[in-house]
Amino acid sequence: MKTLQPESSQRERRGNNFRQIYTVTAVLGFALLATPGTPLAGEDGSEETPPERYESKFYGTVEKLPHGMVGTWVINKRDIAITKETRISERHGKAAPGAFVEVEGVNTGKAFTAHKIEVKRSRRQ
Repeated sequence: MKTLQPESSQRERRGNNFRQIYTVTAVLGFALLATPGTPLAGEDGSEETPPERYESKFYGTVEKLPHGMVGTWVINKRDIAITKETRISERHGKAAPGAFVEVEGVNTGKAFTAHKIEVKRSRRQ
C-alpha cells in the first residue's frame, strides 16, 4: 500500500531540490568567473582582449598650446597631440590658454591624438 504525502510536503521537497540546483549552479558559475586566467569569449568564440585604441571625447581647459596650433597641447594636465588633420573650430571663441574646449580623438592609453577640437567658451576675463 502506497502512503500519500500531503501536498505541502511535496511542494517543500521540490522547493528544496530547486534551491540545491540553484546553489550548485551559482557556486560553479562564480568559481569559473573567479578563476584567474579564464579567457572571456566573444560572440564569435574568440577571446576578447581590451581594445588597444578607442575613440574618446572629453571637455577641459586649455593650459598650453604651441605656436601655429600643430604639436602638443596641454588640456586638463593631459598632453594632447594635434596634427595637421585635426579640425579646430573657433566659432565660440579663440583657441588659447584658458579656453574651455571639447576634444574628440583616439586614446591609446599612453597618448591621445585629437581629430577635432571645438572651443566652447573663450578664456574667462
